[in-house]
Amino acid sequence: MTINDNNLERAKFFFKEGLNYFENKKYKESEINFLESLKLIPDRISTIQNLINTYIVSDQNIKLKKLLEKYIHLKSKKEIQYGIAYDYFFDKNFSESIYICEKLIQDQEYQLSMMDLLASNFKKQKKFLEALKVYKKQLKEQKNYSIYYKIGVLFFDLGRVHKAYLYFLKSKNYKKDDDANLWNLSLCYLTKGNLELGFSLYEYRWKKKDFPKIKFQEIKSPKTIKDVKNKKILISDEQGLGDTIQFSRFVIDLLNYTKKITFVVNSKLAKLLSSLDKNIKVVDYESLKLDNFDYHISLCSLPKFLNINHKNNIKYKQLDITDEKKIEIKKNKINIGIAWSGNPDFPLDEYRSIRFNNLISLFNIKDVNFFKLSQNARIEEFKDYNLLNNLFDLGNENLFNIAQVMKQLDIVVSSDTSIIHLAGILNIKSILLLNFNSDWRWFNDSKKTIWYPSVSIIKQEKFDSWENVFIELKNRIEKIPKKLHSHKGT
Repeated sequence: MTINDNNLERAKFFFKEGLNYFENKKYKESEINFLESLKLIPDRISTIQNLINTYIVSDQNIKLKKLLEKYIHLKSKKEIQYGIAYDYFFDKNFSESIYICEKLIQDQEYQLSMMDLLASNFKKQKKFLEALKVYKKQLKEQKNYSIYYKIGVLFFDLGRVHKAYLYFLKSKNYKKDDDANLWNLSLCYLTKGNLELGFSLYEYRWKKKDFPKIKFQEIKSPKTIKDVKNKKILISDEQGLGDTIQFSRFVIDLLNYTKKITFVVNSKLAKLLSSLDKNIKVVDYESLKLDNFDYHISLCSLPKFLNINHKNNIKYKQLDITDEKKIEIKKNKINIGIAWSGNPDFPLDEYRSIRFNNLISLFNIKDVNFFKLSQNARIEEFKDYNLLNNLFDLGNENLFNIAQVMKQLDIVVSSDTSIIHLAGILNIKSILLLNFNSDWRWFNDSKKTIWYPSVSIIKQEKFDSWENVFIELKNRIEKIPKKLHSHKGT
C-alpha cells in the first residue's frame, strides 16, 4: 500500500468517526475528527461540508468564517456556497443570504435546509408572511413535526399564541417527545393561564440547547412536599434578575413546610432580597456554604413543586427594605423613574425593549424630572441626548440603591425589565409598557397583573407598534401634576 493509499484509509476512518460523533450531537469530537481527515486530504469536499455543518449546528460562527476563508478557492462549489449562505445570515447580511438560498433551493440535496434558512432570513427582516409561505410550501411536500414546530414558533414570536398552540399540538401528533416543542407548549399553556399543564412542561427548559445546566446536581431533589417537611433546603436562582424577584414569592410559600431555607441569588440581589422573611437566609454564591442540605430546588421549579395550578394560587407579599437613602430626590417637580431596555442577550429583546427615540416626546413635559433606572439601556442612544436637563442617569447604581430611589419617586415607568419587577415587589406605583408578543408571565393581561397590585399595564394594540402605548402614557403623565396641584389646594 502506498503512502497515498494509507492517507486515504486514515482520512476515511476519521471522516466516519466524525459522522458518528455528529449524529450523536458530540460536536467537539466531530470537529476534531473532520479536521484530522482534512489534514490528510485537505480539499475533500464532503469532509469540508460536514465540518461546515458541525460549525453551523454548534453556533461556532467565527470558526465557520475562518473555514470558508481557508477554502475560498472552492467558493464556486455548492457545498461552500451553502456555508457562505449561513455566514451571511450570521453576519446579518440577510439579502445576500437569501440570494444564495434561492439558488441552492433548486438543488434537491439542499432544498430543505435552504428553505429553513430562507425562512429564518425573512423572519429577521420581519417579512413574516414570506417566512410563513416558505414553511407552508414545505408542508405541501412533507408533513413533518419540525415544520409544524417552526410555524408554531413563528406565530408565538408574533404574539399569536392560540395559533402557535395549534401548530405545536400538530407537531406533537407527529413526535410526542420533542423537547423544544414541549417547552414551547408550556409557554402557550402559561400564557393562556393553564398553570397546571404549563408549569409541568416548564421543566423542559433544562433540555434547551442554550439553557444553563441545573445547579447543585450533587444535592438530591425532593419528589413530593412531604419530603421537605422540616428539612434543610437550598433554593438556587435561575434566569434573569426579574425572574428571581418575581419567583421569590414561592420561596416564602415553601415556609409552610420548612423553616430551614437558604436562598442563593445573584450578588446584585442578595441585600435587596434579604428582607423576604426572617426564616429565609438569602446569600450570594460567593458567601454560600454547602453544609449538609437535605434537598435542592431550582427557583422556577417551585410552582410545579408547590402545585401552583391556578392564578388565584399566586400570592403577593410586599418586600419592605431598610431605609438607607444614599441618594435624595428633590420634591419640587414630579419625579418619574424610567427603564426602557432589557437584557440584550434575550431572544425577543428587540420587541420588549424600546428605542430611546420613542421617549423624546416625554421629556418635553414641563415640571417633570426623569430618572433612568435600567442598567442595560442602550447607552449610546442615551448619550445622543445628554443635553436634556431633566433626564438623570442612575443606571450605574446598584439595585439596592435604585430601590431606595424608586421609593421616593411619584411613579415608575418601565418596559418588561427587572425594574418593573422591583417596583412591583416594593409596591411602588408603576406602569408596565408591554409589547404585543409579551412574555408568558403577563398572561394575556392588558390593564392589570396578578403578580403585582401596584403595577398597571399599557400594552401594544398592534405587533411591534408603540404608538398607542406612548399616546396613553403621555396622557397619564400630563395628568400627574394636575392631581398634585389640586391636592395642594385642598
